Amino acid sequence: MLLSFLHRFRMKYISLFLLFIFSVAVYSQDKPPGIKDTVLLNEVTVSAPNKTERLRLNPIKSEVIDVTQSLDKATNIQNLLNNSPGVRLRNTGALGATTDVIINGFSGRSVKLMRDGIPLDYLGSGFGISKIPVNSLERIEVYKGVLPAEIGIDALGGAINLVSRQFYRSEWQVSFERGSFNTNIATINGLHRLNNRLSVGVYAFGNYSDNDYTARGLPYLDESTGQNTYIDARLFHNAFKQYFAEAFLNIDNVRWADLLQFRLTSLALHQQIQNDFTTRDRAFGAVYRTEKAPLIPSVTYKKAFAGGKINTTQFAVYSRINTLFVDTLKNTWYDWKGAAHPTVSGSEIGSAYTSHPSKNGVESDFSNFIYRGWVSYRPVSSHAFTFNIVENHLVNTRDDEADPLQKKSILYNRLIVGVGHEGRFFRDRLSTIAQVKSLSYHTDGETTDYVTLEKRKRSVTKQGWSFSLSAKYDIVPRLLVRASFENTFRLPDQEEIFGDNTFVVPNADLSPERSVNYNIGLKFYKNNTYNFEVNSYFRNTRDLIKLKELNQYQGMFLNLEKVKGYGIEFDGYYTFFDRLKVMGNVTYNEFRYNGSIDEINDVHYQDARISNMPFYYGNLGAEYVWKELFGKENKLKAYWNYSYVHQYYLDFIERQFEPDGFLGLFGKTQIYTDRVIPVQQHHTVGATFDMGVSGNDRVTLGLEVRNLFNADIYNNFKIQSPGRSFWAKVVYLIK
Repeated sequence: MLLSFLHRFRMKYISLFLLFIFSVAVYSQDKPPGIKDTVLLNEVTVSAPNKTERLRLNPIKSEVIDVTQSLDKATNIQNLLNNSPGVRLRNTGALGATTDVIINGFSGRSVKLMRDGIPLDYLGSGFGISKIPVNSLERIEVYKGVLPAEIGIDALGGAINLVSRQFYRSEWQVSFERGSFNTNIATINGLHRLNNRLSVGVYAFGNYSDNDYTARGLPYLDESTGQNTYIDARLFHNAFKQYFAEAFLNIDNVRWADLLQFRLTSLALHQQIQNDFTTRDRAFGAVYRTEKAPLIPSVTYKKAFAGGKINTTQFAVYSRINTLFVDTLKNTWYDWKGAAHPTVSGSEIGSAYTSHPSKNGVESDFSNFIYRGWVSYRPVSSHAFTFNIVENHLVNTRDDEADPLQKKSILYNRLIVGVGHEGRFFRDRLSTIAQVKSLSYHTDGETTDYVTLEKRKRSVTKQGWSFSLSAKYDIVPRLLVRASFENTFRLPDQEEIFGDNTFVVPNADLSPERSVNYNIGLKFYKNNTYNFEVNSYFRNTRDLIKLKELNQYQGMFLNLEKVKGYGIEFDGYYTFFDRLKVMGNVTYNEFRYNGSIDEINDVHYQDARISNMPFYYGNLGAEYVWKELFGKENKLKAYWNYSYVHQYYLDFIERQFEPDGFLGLFGKTQIYTDRVIPVQQHHTVGATFDMGVSGNDRVTLGLEVRNLFNADIYNNFKIQSPGRSFWAKVVYLIK
C-alpha cells in the first residue's frame, strides 16, 4: 500500500524539495559578526585528519583508496581495487567488460555500486568499474558489511562508493592514455570559478579499444580434414567505445545554500560481443549492444543550519536510458579465425530471444527517478542523529521476447528509510554507530518462461528491516579495536527478477536475501608511516542470490537456500625513510553451502564451497620515490605489484573430494574435472615522472606493464583475460 502511494505521488518529493529551497532563500538571514578585541597570538600549528583518514578510523570498517595518489599512473580502477584487502574483481574481458565484485565472500548484486553515495542505477552501465578512468575519481570507499546511515542502499555484503573529483578553485586536468590492443582513454576534468558564488565545470572521458588480445585453446573445426582442434587466436569482434560527459553549475556561499548544483549528463557506448555467455565455444562476428542517454538532469542541495548543528543534503535525478541488443545475422556462423561460413540458423547466439525481421535488434528503455534526502542533527559534539530516505522508481519498457513487435512494461519501485545515531564516550575513546533501516519494494510486470515461452503477469510487494551496531575503541593511541553486528536484508533488483531480454532469463519467484553478519578487527597505525590490520567476519545467509549458468548462452538468478561461513584478512604497509613503501595483504574465505539445490543432490553438496568463487588471494607491492630529481619540483616514482589467486572450481565439489592440506590450499581434488580456474599470478610494474612546467602547472608521465610475464589469466566462468600489455599516459594540470 505504501509503495502504491509513493508510486502515484512520487513527484511530491520534487515539489517539497523546491519549496524547501525557496523557504530557506526567503527566511534565512546571516547574523552580523560580533565585534571583539584583536589579540595577537603566537604561531600555532593545527593538525587534523583529512576526509580519507577520518573514514579509515570510522567505527564502520571501510577501505579508502586515495585515487589522487594514483592519478599519474597508467593504471585503472580494477587494479586499484584488486590491490585492496578482501576485494577481488573478475571480468570477462578487458576495457568495458562486465565486472563481478567480491567483498569478504559476497559477490554479484550483494555488493552495490554508488557514485557520490547515490545508487548507480540512473547511469546504467555507463559508469561501470571497467569503464571509468582513474582521473575521474578522488577516492574509492569500500564498505565491508555495515553501511553508513547516509548511504540508502540495500547491500548485503558491502558497497563501493565512487567519489567524483572535487575542485574548490579554478583548476583543470587533462589526460590521455594509450595502451595495448589499440586502447585510447582521454579525460578532462575541471572547474572555472566565475566569482565567489558561481562556478562551472566539466567531468568527461572517452574510451576506445579493439580488445583484440590473444586467447588460448579456442575450438576450431578444420573443414579440410573434419578434425576438431584447439588454436590460439586474436579476438576479432570485441571492440568497445564510449563517451561520458557531464557539465555542472555550482551556486555556493550564499545565505540560503552552502551548495546548489545543477548537472547535465550525457553518455553512450557501443560494445561488440565476441562470444557466448560463459564460454568461448562459439565466436560471434556481428552481435553487439548499444546504450545511450542523451540528457540526464540532476540537482543537489546542501545547507548547514543552527551553527552547523543541522545539516541536510537533497538530491534528485531523472534519466532515460535506451539499450539495444542486435543479433540479426542469419544463415552464417564465424570460426575463431574470423572466417564466415554458411549455415541454417535464425541468429548467431542460437536463442529464442531475438528481434523481429523488421527490427534492428531487441530494444529496452529504462526510465529512472531517484530521490535522496539526508538530514543530520548534532545537538552536542559527542552525539549525532541522522535520517535518510532513498526512493528508486524504475519503469522498463522492452520488446516482448515471444513477439518482438509488441512492448511490455515492468515497474520496479524501491524505498529505503534509515535512522541512525552516532555517539562518542569515555573522552572520545569509544565511538558507536547504531542504525535501523526499513527496506521495501514493489514490482509489477510480465515474465516469460524461457523454455515454454508462457507468459505470466506478476505483482510482488515485500518489506524487511535491517539493524546494525558498530563500535570502535581506542585502546591506546594508534591502536584500536573495531566490531560490528548486522541483521540485514537485500531486495532483488529488476534484472534479477525480470532478466535482461538476452543473456539473463527471468525468475519472478526470487526471495530477498537475509544475513546475520559479525565483524571484528584490530588496527595499529601511524598516518603516512605504517598500518597493520587484521579483520575477521562471520556470515550466516539465507536465500543468497547467485547467477547460475543454464547453458552456454544464458543464465538465471537463483536463491541458494543457506550459506554460512567466515573469513579473515591481513593487511599492512610500512614506509621507510619517506621514500620506500612496502605493502601486502592476504584474504581467506571459508563460505559453504548449506541449502538444497534439489532433492537428489542435497546430500552430496551439503557443506560444499560456494562454486565459481575464489576463496584465497593476496597481494604484495613496493613503491620507491626519488624527490627533487632534475629539479626541486620534480619527482620520480617506481612501483611493482604482485597478485595471487588460488585455484577454485566452477561447480560444487563435494567436501570429501576437496584438496588435502591446511585449509585445502595444498594438493589436488580427488575427482577429475576440467571445470577449474587454475592458480592466477599477475605482476605489474610501472613508473611515473612528475615535473613542473610553468607557474603552478604540472605535467606527469606514466608507464606501466601489466601481466609482466604473460601468464594465462582466467576469470569469471573461466573466461581468459588479456596477456602482457603496455600502457603510457600523460597528464597536464592547469592551475
